[in-house]
Amino acid sequence: MIVTRNLILGAGLAGLSAAASLPREETLVLERESQVGGLCRSRVVDGFTFDCTGHLLHLRDPGIREMIHSLLPRAFESVERKSLIYSKGVYTGYPFQANTYGLPREVIRECVVGFVEALLQRGESEARPAGNFQEWVLATFGAGMARHFLFPYNEKLYRVDLNEMECGWVSWSIPRPSLDEVVRGSLGMEVKGLGYNPQFLYPRRGGIDAIPKALQTRCGEIRLGAAVRSIDLLSRRVWLQSGEEIGYERLVSTLPLDSLLVMLNPLPEPSLAKARSKLRAVRVVNINLGIDRPGVLQGHWVYFPEAQFPFYRVGSPTNYSSGVAPRGCSSLYVEVARRRDEPLQEEALVEEVLEALGRAGILRSEDRIVTREVLVLDPAYVIYDHFRQQALPSILGILERYGVISTGRFGAWEYGSMESALRQGREAAGRLLDGERASAGGRG
Repeated sequence: MIVTRNLILGAGLAGLSAAASLPREETLVLERESQVGGLCRSRVVDGFTFDCTGHLLHLRDPGIREMIHSLLPRAFESVERKSLIYSKGVYTGYPFQANTYGLPREVIRECVVGFVEALLQRGESEARPAGNFQEWVLATFGAGMARHFLFPYNEKLYRVDLNEMECGWVSWSIPRPSLDEVVRGSLGMEVKGLGYNPQFLYPRRGGIDAIPKALQTRCGEIRLGAAVRSIDLLSRRVWLQSGEEIGYERLVSTLPLDSLLVMLNPLPEPSLAKARSKLRAVRVVNINLGIDRPGVLQGHWVYFPEAQFPFYRVGSPTNYSSGVAPRGCSSLYVEVARRRDEPLQEEALVEEVLEALGRAGILRSEDRIVTREVLVLDPAYVIYDHFRQQALPSILGILERYGVISTGRFGAWEYGSMESALRQGREAAGRLLDGERASAGGRG
């Protein structure tokens, strides 16, 4: 049995960021895949570079910005976001709630009037936090915007009744326009710059895996193809699928939290048994297409709220990077959400998607699809339901009592950006180092 001081499970952005911040000779990273990156991986297929759906970098944290630019100086192009919504047979600007011009007049009226009514109602009633996401949408945006975009889009993505979801996650992810912006957007005065990603960074060459590949050079030992079978938190040992046993002093897990809980043997506390079966997420079927025609899609990505389209979003990497496809071609990533218990017939779904892309006017009958691939991302989006809200602090607290920091997008069981994953990994390493210094001080 080998023993390491710091064991990190998962070589996604959070795991790599943690490893890069810890002493190389004291740190071992285990990754089940054959390459680093997690969902930040890229592949080259028939000359097309595909990421795992759209992965765009937004940098607000000065420390993470400095880290990225020191890792990859002059590697990124800054791009102004152009995202759209397709509904009622027309394209409108993002976000929907501030760009209704072009929709049928009755839809515009319903959206603007509903927004004003919600605004007035909030001013007249005592402030009371919404009990669920459905209530929050109605209280914040009104019935029109809820009916025509926010309800159908989020139901298509999360595959649950929206009253099952709490609303603690919405503050940074859903833009909240002012009344002036709503009115201007309804009159055709396009409202830009709302939301957390009005601009983004993307590599000038290649795919988004440039980031994990650069981080890899700053880490100690990373073992690929090393899938974990079970973990004993009491004896601080990990067993791999190969049968190999690894001991550790401190553990940072970036594995999906529900998967980590299943691996615990024995369970250190009985309450974790319920938790591992009740944490919910959706998986995303990511269909990548290479097409022998330029300019297939309008904008960088398009949201599709209506039920007649199986996908909730379609993006085109060739609209924000010239180096990801052969000359004269376009690439698309198409995202379809499914519950984890829903049956999945990939070939039938691909045919349904291609037909719907034709109905949306994205694909033409004469288009030649050069290449296609299907990736199933599971988990892809955490469902912020009421069980998660109540149980997550306790779950993470129990793990910490047994020397485990569970972090990253799925380790912390949350919805986060690439920047947040990088920051979480660095913070996890900082906590280990601070604990080490505190121990040394106590011994002194």
